[in-house]
Amino acid sequence: MEKSFLVIVRHKPGRTRLLMRALKSINDQTFKKINIVIFCMGEELKRHHVDDFYLKELSSIYTIIYDENRIFDTIKMSKSNYLCFIDDDDSWAPEYVSRLLSLLANIQSTYSSVNAISCHTNKVTEVAENNRINTTQPWNHYLNAGPVSFDVIYYRNSIPLSSCLFDKNSVMDVIENHKLSSPAFFWPFFIHYLAKNDVWILPEALAFYHFRENDDFEFGNYTVINNESFDIECKIAENKMMRSTDDSSLLNVLLANIANNSLFHKISYIENKIK
Repeated sequence: MEKSFLVIVRHKPGRTRLLMRALKSINDQTFKKINIVIFCMGEELKRHHVDDFYLKELSSIYTIIYDENRIFDTIKMSKSNYLCFIDDDDSWAPEYVSRLLSLLANIQSTYSSVNAISCHTNKVTEVAENNRINTTQPWNHYLNAGPVSFDVIYYRNSIPLSSCLFDKNSVMDVIENHKLSSPAFFWPFFIHYLAKNDVWILPEALAFYHFRENDDFEFGNYTVINNESFDIECKIAENKMMRSTDDSSLLNVLLANIANNSLFHKISYIENKIK
């Protein structure tokens, strides 16, 4: 039976143009067995916005959902074998899904603990006013091919949300503990996921991220740019997991290391200030 793929597109209000670009990059994939769920985090997305601008070209089935609980139900009920999340201001190269799926299947035949794969990415900065590409630079090219080392948890931007592809069954007992609409959804979820699964890094630039302005939270990337909301919600999620007695010993060690590392940097910062 042919494998299929479910993609959750996280959409913020007022970013219809960005959503159209993300959908186009999904539609242009060489892998065609894709089901799309548009998760609207805010005001209603008029279906005609998608229909008028895009539906004539859209070959994949899509659903619009507003209730976060329905997202989890949709993931559970989906017959798709694989799952990915993408923010509305991100986009993929055409071979992204097919390359990652084929490689993940080969890796899993040898290493059963590997249930997700992430590719190296390029960060693309565009000129917001004129919608022109300004600069392109490597994003996480310093990560080695193979399973992700645990020290990656210290670097929140090292593996962006939209660069990961998951075996759907491997996320079911993790994802409901995290808030999909939060700016800090992905990194606590990823740490939690690492406590139960291995993630493979592919050293190829297959995903492309379009930032409007690096310090622009409202119109910039929703999950990557550091800001107050991101930091606060990340810390709350980490603290909640640290208090839980139900999680694995490995997760507790990972979270303790994060806390110790944060404390080290705070002390170093204070010492430098008083010198």
